Amino acid sequence: MANGKIYSFSKGVISNGVLDFSRRTPFVREVMLEKINPVRIILPMKMNYGVPCEPVVKKGDKVKVGQCVGMPKPHTFASPVHSGISGTVTDVAPVTLPNGISCMAVFIENDMKKTTVESIRPRTHMNMSARETVAIIRAAGICGMGGEGIPSAAKISRARRHGVNELLVNCLQSEPFATCDLTVINEYTDYVVRGASAVASTCGAKKVRFLISHRRKSEIRMLQSAIDSVKDEFEGLSYEICLFRDRFPQGYYRLVAKALYDKTLAEGAILEEECKAVLFNCSTIYAIWRALADNMPMTERIVSVCTDSYCRNNVLVPIGTPLSEIINSGIGSTPVNDRIIWGNCLTGIETNDPENTPVIKITSAVTIAPRNFIPKTPCIHCGLCSETCPMSLSPNIVYEMLIQGLSQKAAEEGGRDCIACGTCSFICPAGIDLASMIAPFASAGRIIEENSLLHNTSFSSGSHKEGEEDIIGELSLLEEFVEDEDDRKVSDPNEINLPFKGGKKV
Repeated sequence: MANGKIYSFSKGVISNGVLDFSRRTPFVREVMLEKINPVRIILPMKMNYGVPCEPVVKKGDKVKVGQCVGMPKPHTFASPVHSGISGTVTDVAPVTLPNGISCMAVFIENDMKKTTVESIRPRTHMNMSARETVAIIRAAGICGMGGEGIPSAAKISRARRHGVNELLVNCLQSEPFATCDLTVINEYTDYVVRGASAVASTCGAKKVRFLISHRRKSEIRMLQSAIDSVKDEFEGLSYEICLFRDRFPQGYYRLVAKALYDKTLAEGAILEEECKAVLFNCSTIYAIWRALADNMPMTERIVSVCTDSYCRNNVLVPIGTPLSEIINSGIGSTPVNDRIIWGNCLTGIETNDPENTPVIKITSAVTIAPRNFIPKTPCIHCGLCSETCPMSLSPNIVYEMLIQGLSQKAAEEGGRDCIACGTCSFICPAGIDLASMIAPFASAGRIIEENSLLHNTSFSSGSHKEGEEDIIGELSLLEEFVEDEDDRKVSDPNEINLPFKGGKKV
């Protein structure tokens, strides 16, 4: 239950008439979740934090919905890739995404039959251990859908290792205008609450806290209703709805730590260790329960179709859907001078090839914005970028040092701490795109200490044995879980059974 307190962090950008986090189109169509069945999909073998998978299908192969088409090499930090359509593999070739990632990709032509793998059905046995739950999540290819895309199985393993007490479910719509996460709450509230309960039990947490904007009255009521109907099934768990003030960029874990626990996390510090809490996006939680209850791997996601001032509609698309199909379905023809942004208006990346730019697991929005030619002038030293930077940087100083080639000085000024939120570029009255220089510098040079423990997690699936590469593409990887021989030798004194009531339909 909400306690009435409204949490927030300092700096950032307050929601107002210019940057409204909940402004929507007045058309009735916006409240309906549209489904797109694309002509083809493009599935990159690297869509999240980690290393690429290996394609396990070849040109000419027939695939089904839920079938694994990309498999991690044994003991590598990667997540499997599954098809969201049925059809024929037309090519396996390299692609380069707008964020610079180059990897192999599987191209699939849709036969429009939506034939699913035989194992995709509601699970009849739900009394699973924490170890089995993690294995299913890993095999389903689920990763964070609201940030870097850290594989969820690794995040759960790290949370258990650090003995977390709380699971934080991020229902904050961290990007302006996009409403994809709010749509998940509206459409699948029961799945979100059950998924959160399952993840909390698996992590060993005793409390689930849902973080949501205080303005989202309808979604708050829906969450509370779902909590009331579920709480008796998960003994030992307590629930709380935490209200946040709309402020961009909300949802980043270091800012959540400051708002909820009044703790400032140093570079390299992690939420699990410092605050004994683990943070999951609500869309990720929904995908986890879908894998546990319905045997469905991560094959689709909700994407907001935005303009530069509001969200036109939300669409449910198979992962790998080209941006062009989403744009044509949601908006129609795009004016020649409009910019197509892979992502949201502040943090997204412009693309000139929407036909070959796919939605990946972490794509929350597609934005169509007019190409406004803002006059660019030298820095006027107003200090607005420093006043609004949520990481307390001085973006104008870091930017100038990078322009002059003083990388070491830029690092000393905290340039590596940039979280690429784009607030400085948005607020700059001189029209200087500060983030375009600082964000790549931070990304390229940052030592990934905060996630180093994740790399100790083994990602070999229990259902995948050495020498099975030839047939693995025929599986969804979500058949009955079978423990590895090494797993059977491990005794876990903290092993638990999730309190699912066997076979209860969701």
